Amino acid sequence: MKKSLMLATAGLVMAFGVQMQAQAMQWNTIRPGATYRSFNLRVAAPEACQRACLNDRRCRSWTYVKPYTLYGARPRCLLKNAVPHARHDRCCVSGVKAWRYRRY
Repeated sequence: MKKSLMLATAGLVMAFGVQMQAQAMQWNTIRPGATYRSFNLRVAAPEACQRACLNDRRCRSWTYVKPYTLYGARPRCLLKNAVPHARHDRCCVSGVKAWRYRRY
């Protein structure tokens, strides 16, 4: 009984973790406003912006701006200290920092 309960709990935790990871990156989405830090990226990869948010304790959400869209030829990362409303826009990829990574 204990073993089956532990396996079921582990399965729920794994499924929840996968779901949170899948929700973390929102393709074709911009979150306008609440930007406190903005910088160019060396690589055109939304994962670099996501990682910058994870490593910054003030960051609550982020938006990666694709090259040749809003800010010229360079990819850009916008870190946000709030979670603005999401809006569909092909220029960008956005995400919200998962609760487990938030440090106050």
